[in-house]
Amino acid sequence: MPVTEPQWREFRPSSWTRSDLAGVAQPHGADDQPEAAYWLAWAPYITGDRSDPGHPDQVMRRRFKTKEAAMAHVDKTWPKGRWQLNC
Repeated sequence: MPVTEPQWREFRPSSWTRSDLAGVAQPHGADDQPEAAYWLAWAPYITGDRSDPGHPDQVMRRRFKTKEAAMAHVDKTWPKGRWQLNC
């Protein structure tokens, strides 16, 4: 059976990321501790298009009760491998 790379990696218990830079996290305070019980999910890209679901205005409006629900939203909305990093 082939070994596959994990889809998500823990940055800290309240912040997870994929290799394409999509992510989920709880909002943090200055002390680097979560300030909310909900999770946010964001795209693997940055956009200035306010109608795009990856725009920060839309990211901040979507709240998820669990990390898993936020991850599922990211995986469905922005499938891994569909987005190119232009670094």
